[in-house]
Amino acid sequence: MGGPSGHAGTAGWIAAGVRRRGAAAAVTLVCAWSGVWLAIWLLVADALAGALLSALGSSISAALVGSNGTSPGGAALSVAGGALRGAAAGLVSSLVSLVVDEPLQFLAALGGGLLVSLGLLAACVALEPWLLRLRGFRRMSRREASRVMPLLEVEAADLRLASLPLVLMADGDDLRVRAYARHLVIGRSLLGEEIGDGPAGDAALDAVLCHGLQHWAAGDGMGDLLVRCCGLPLVVLYNAGYRLTQQGNGLIALVGWVLLWPAWLLVRLIIRPIVAVASRDQEYATDRAVAATGRGEALHRVLSLLGELEPGQSGWDRVIAATHPPLELRLEALEPPP
Repeated sequence: MGGPSGHAGTAGWIAAGVRRRGAAAAVTLVCAWSGVWLAIWLLVADALAGALLSALGSSISAALVGSNGTSPGGAALSVAGGALRGAAAGLVSSLVSLVVDEPLQFLAALGGGLLVSLGLLAACVALEPWLLRLRGFRRMSRREASRVMPLLEVEAADLRLASLPLVLMADGDDLRVRAYARHLVIGRSLLGEEIGDGPAGDAALDAVLCHGLQHWAAGDGMGDLLVRCCGLPLVVLYNAGYRLTQQGNGLIALVGWVLLWPAWLLVRLIIRPIVAVASRDQEYATDRAVAATGRGEALHRVLSLLGELEPGQSGWDRVIAATHPPLELRLEALEPPP
């Protein structure tokens, strides 16, 4: 497994990829391993308890003073105030319990989570060929290799890369090129007529492959894997909730939402915005690198045709894909200035 010539060997290349997702990995680690999940449950429970007690107090007060003593609006404000006071009390007590009362336990949880995450990262990188084949990806046929490898070799030279990643194929209607830590996985449909036939299709395929190769060279696959490993408990819970809510049975979807909504809250409202800060810059940088090799017009055309080049399959993958810049702004950035 080699890295691009711009990094000091494989270790430097891996470190560069990890740094690109360092902030997101740190926040994900805290959300997944520190007990924030429980804190959110306590916050909501306290808010509900506060609202219930306020409603009960308003009802008792209205019964003692008389129904004309309290307006419906005043009762609603009282209930809302009780909910806010309960939520604030729950938040403060949760934070105090996590950080102040038991700081060593808090730090030990983060340290243990970090060790598990780094061990999982190393295992996933080492076992990546086997794991990807377990997911149904396969080696290229001679015919596929004869079309793909010459393009990758020219692209690597244009990007000044010292080596190429291993390449696998994804069958079906997959129109993506996905960059993993050690592999590129190419959708078989990209080699068909979906992106055009003849020279235009070859140029579009060339641009898509170059885009994926640049992601691999920058270590983005390694960085994404680090974030996933740091957030393993949340990733599992979020994907489970996503699967349950996608079921046709409304009761199953409701149960999945009731049980797993804290994972949705943490992933959508905390982790995704932080991932997006780096992800959008990286996507623009990748597009610029492809355009610098003379493939900008072809990339513009294929983005217009296919849209997002790395859409997700699982719930977590879709969250990461949603952190990419809006397609229209990417197309604008590839266009010559007016």
